[in-house]
Amino acid sequence: MKKRFLWTLILIGILSACEKTNQKSTENLQPVEEKTVEKEESALRYKMFKAEDAQVGQVANLFKDFLEEEGMYYPRFLDFQAAAQIDNVEFPMKPAVLVIFGHPKEMGVLIRENPEAAVDLPFRILIYENEEGEVWVMYKDFEAFKKQFFLTDNDNIIPKYEKLLDGFEEKLPAYLNKIKQRQASE
Repeated sequence: MKKRFLWTLILIGILSACEKTNQKSTENLQPVEEKTVEKEESALRYKMFKAEDAQVGQVANLFKDFLEEEGMYYPRFLDFQAAAQIDNVEFPMKPAVLVIFGHPKEMGVLIRENPEAAVDLPFRILIYENEEGEVWVMYKDFEAFKKQFFLTDNDNIIPKYEKLLDGFEEKLPAYLNKIKQRQASE
C-alpha cells in the first residue's frame, strides 16, 4: 500500500512537471507565429529609383565601376536578354540585368548569425527597362532584410550596404551627365 501511495505521488509529480513544461512550450510558440507574420510583411519591401535618360547596360556598368571605387570587388552580372539569346529562347524581352554583389566575408558573418539569410545573399540589384522605356533600379530594403531574418548585425554590415546603394543613387545622375557630355563632344 505504501509503495502504491509512493508511486502515485511520483506520478503526480511527473505529470505536474510535464504540465508546467507544456505550458512553457505553448508560451514559447507565440513568438514563432509572430515571426512568420513579420517575415511575410518585411520580405516584400524594396527600394527603387529611376535612372533618367539611361540604358540598362550603361547603368549596370556604372554600378560595377562604382562598386570597384568603393572597394567592393565581387559583382556578378546576369543579363537576362543575353542569356535568353545564348539559350536560343525566342521571345521579346525588355533589357534587364541582375547585379549580384557583396563581400564574401561580410555575407558569411550574416549567414553565421542566421543561416536563413543565405536565401537572399549575396545582395543584388535589378536594373530593368519597363514598358514605357524607363530604366529603373530596384533592390531589397536593407532594413526589411535585417528584420526579416532577425539579424542584430553587430558588425554594422547592413548600414554599410545601405549607404553604398544610397551613394550610387546620388552619384548616378552625375555619371550619366558625364556620359552625355562625352557623347556630345564626339
